Amino acid sequence: MGFASSHAYVSKRKIDALMGIGDPNNLAAINEEEQNDSCASISDEELDNFNSDNEEQKAPVDPNNPIKKPGRRRKTGKEGEEHKKHKREIDTNVVGLNFSVLKDKTAVATGDPVFCAECKAMLNAHSKLTKNEAGKQIWNCEFCLNANEVQMEEEELPKEDQLMYVLEPAPKVKNDKNEDITVMFCIDTSGSMCHSQTVAGKFATKYGKNKEMESLKKLGYGSQYTSGEIAGMCYISRMQCVLTVIENQLRQLAIGAPKRKVGIVTFNNEVTLIGDGRSAPKTYAGDRLNDYEGLLKASQEDAATHMTKSVEDTEVDLVKRLEHIQESGMTALGPGLTVALGAAIKGTPGSKVIICTDGLANVGIGSLEHAKDKTAVKKTRDFYTQIGALAKSKGVSISVVSIVASDCRLEMLSPLAGLTGGDIVKVDPLDLGTDFANILAENVVASNVELRVNLHKTFTFRNEDSSLISKNGSVLVKPIGNAIDGQEVSAEYRLKPEDELVKLADIDFATVTEIPFQVQITYCSLDGAKCVRTLTKKQNITFEKDLAKKAANFQVLSVHAIQQAASLAQKGDYRGAQANSAHWKKLIKGSEEYSNFKNNINPLYEALEKQQVEDMQQKEQARGEPEGRSNDLTVTSLNQAAKINTKRMAAAPAQKK
Repeated sequence: MGFASSHAYVSKRKIDALMGIGDPNNLAAINEEEQNDSCASISDEELDNFNSDNEEQKAPVDPNNPIKKPGRRRKTGKEGEEHKKHKREIDTNVVGLNFSVLKDKTAVATGDPVFCAECKAMLNAHSKLTKNEAGKQIWNCEFCLNANEVQMEEEELPKEDQLMYVLEPAPKVKNDKNEDITVMFCIDTSGSMCHSQTVAGKFATKYGKNKEMESLKKLGYGSQYTSGEIAGMCYISRMQCVLTVIENQLRQLAIGAPKRKVGIVTFNNEVTLIGDGRSAPKTYAGDRLNDYEGLLKASQEDAATHMTKSVEDTEVDLVKRLEHIQESGMTALGPGLTVALGAAIKGTPGSKVIICTDGLANVGIGSLEHAKDKTAVKKTRDFYTQIGALAKSKGVSISVVSIVASDCRLEMLSPLAGLTGGDIVKVDPLDLGTDFANILAENVVASNVELRVNLHKTFTFRNEDSSLISKNGSVLVKPIGNAIDGQEVSAEYRLKPEDELVKLADIDFATVTEIPFQVQITYCSLDGAKCVRTLTKKQNITFEKDLAKKAANFQVLSVHAIQQAASLAQKGDYRGAQANSAHWKKLIKGSEEYSNFKNNINPLYEALEKQQVEDMQQKEQARGEPEGRSNDLTVTSLNQAAKINTKRMAAAPAQKK
């Protein structure tokens, strides 16, 4: 757990008023002043002319083809037309957490965790125990001040800020201790995967040289259809790129993760479970492609015979299977995904499904081709949400890799990655290797994760989903699902409004110089144990906003700002997300992290601008409301922004000036 600043900023005038210094009857005005002090405001007009590299530079408009800016929604007032103002509290009151902490070795506490009966905070190293008149041990909770009667032996008292409790031990019956996770490559083999592109020089691949192509070569036409060289150029198909990259990944996995089980599923008009390549492929076709429950059950049963060996033993067999894959037919993506997931969930938590496709699902369950009216769209989205939820519950991540210049309607597939911690990327076939490697490098460190954050009772969370907040705003409970190594989450907080603070008669504001924070992470470890890890820290209070900013950790602020923009946009508030980006930019500008922040926020800002222009053009053409469909660029941009962390922030390519 880390803070965006070593100090929490609060209004001195509000504290003074609560202590009886100054005018206590003026609390409402003071509370408004405090909000205004942290409140940033930006108009639609400023956003219309906002260039995320240089806010002084106005975006050029082509006089021959002017584009009506999407944010210009005016309201009429007495003084004339006025632009909408976007206001937001922006300061350094942000707390963050990196789930890599779950990999850290920490003290395993003895006994059971002790929770406050009122706010469910956990007894920790900062807790003070006293005895009442009856000689009973009393813990006055440092978060809500509730008096809890406890029975603690000296050796059970927490000694460290970070502790782990094992709530349920790992199952006694375990698989081979050397068994690793399962990786399923789910490959689109529909006819469109034969689409070729020219590449300078030579592209060495053994794939795609089937009998038909060999016959063409004998007639002297082969170089037009295979990877033969023509005047320094060669043709390479999407399928050739995919198979070549998967072969390379198999070799790397056999060296770097030899105990990992790796399997392959292909889909076109039918679905084929190749598995680990050691058994004859299993085919699912016809009406079975419309039976979700049947496919899921059958694939789990078939995994018992088709996913038995680790990649160190199956690499050669899998490569041979790849050589016989050919493109044809349509795209049974939904059934293919179901079969791949059925095989993956037979593995251990942390397993992965990686889908590679270039087309619209149009066969069987999850078909997108005819999902046009609201009822059909909802049914299809519900299917992919159901798949994502199942994978999440089993600790399996799902990533979608789509090919550029293809329409996959990634918006409908986005729940797969969003629910499971996977990626959604759209890439040139020649760049597949990098994206596959990046996805395989991201490991699940825990499943069924739930995050709980406790604040001092005088503070409340800000800009969070109200359904996740309890205890008058001082407790946040957020379901995470799969926690990915390096994944970061954060939250904002502020002093509560005056009408709530005046009710806290048990608080002596003259003595409040620091506030406690506690994070509780309940999770299932990869070996099956159910654990809870707690981290408790204190933060000093300051009345000087400049001091808080001077001591700021701008990496925490930058990651938080981008994730927050993504969250707003995923709810459909594209304009709010852009305004959020602009607000945070002003705070971060001038810091050493500013360049990295721009390199990451600019692509998101521009993607949202394009999406709004598309929505407006569609609305004008249809003379009605747009269907609300996000384009693939928006979907991939939001996925990457939602998954931003310190490492990804620093690795983003610099933006062109």
